Amino acid sequence: MDINRFNEYKREALQKRFASLNPEQREAVFCVKGPLLILAGAGSGKTTVLINRIAYLLKFGNAYHSEKIPENLTENDFAFLEHCAKNGVASVDDARFAHLIATDIPSAWSILAITFTNKAAKELRDRLERSVGAQAGSILASTFHAACVRFLRRDIERIGMSGNFTIYDSDDSARLIKQIIGELSLDDRNFTPKTVKNAISAAKNDFILPDDYANSAGNDYYKQIVCKIYVEYQKRLQMNNALDFDDILLHTVRLFQENPDILEHYQDKFQYIFVDEYQDTNMVQYQLVSMLARKHGNLCVVGDDD
Repeated sequence: MDINRFNEYKREALQKRFASLNPEQREAVFCVKGPLLILAGAGSGKTTVLINRIAYLLKFGNAYHSEKIPENLTENDFAFLEHCAKNGVASVDDARFAHLIATDIPSAWSILAITFTNKAAKELRDRLERSVGAQAGSILASTFHAACVRFLRRDIERIGMSGNFTIYDSDDSARLIKQIIGELSLDDRNFTPKTVKNAISAAKNDFILPDDYANSAGNDYYKQIVCKIYVEYQKRLQMNNALDFDDILLHTVRLFQENPDILEHYQDKFQYIFVDEYQDTNMVQYQLVSMLARKHGNLCVVGDDD
């Protein structure tokens, strides 16, 4: 029994086990420790890579790159692995193969998979369920907003709001801004609810709070007025125990910044983080992901550089 060939056979067998993927996709699937950037254009199979990478993690852990040799390895085990390397892993032998080579398998609940749309999140959950079965229910696969709503429902009291907060949609926000514009006797041709709302949204996405916005306005009259509206808008949201879509992300970052114990709880929980469509992340989303991934460093992001 040539122990030195164990890892070679193991890797050959894993290559065959994931033969439906191309070499670059397999490389991404097997690289599970540390940060990983995957550049992938439309139609290149990036969701397939994410699904297979999660399935690989939950079944084999870090088997491909691990140098560990199982204790009490028998001649029969070695012959079985050699057979898998040469002929592929039969479905009836998959559990035995995994038991023989798996190392550092994480819990399903330690995986966070983030995407941008509800449709994409549903597709991700459905495909995970088909791939990993019941374990998919323990994986948090969602949009940024849905994940952050979970965090805030649990702990938003720590930043002075109630956990039963209301979420304002775009129409709710526009109506409130229109009302404030009217109360300030502003010309709504120069300060339309839509443009003001976009300006406030852009500020929040760059993590610019009202006080910071006021400092950046300088002598810019338009920005000065938008700042007044922004300040009043946030006051009204606070009074109504409400958040708009941008607040969901912004307040989650605030929650983590102001409460290191809460951040540490989620850093400990989410040991593996996946982000799809990474090129679309804004500053707040970037900060959020960076904070969560800081402890373990196992961050995989998929983006289209075009």
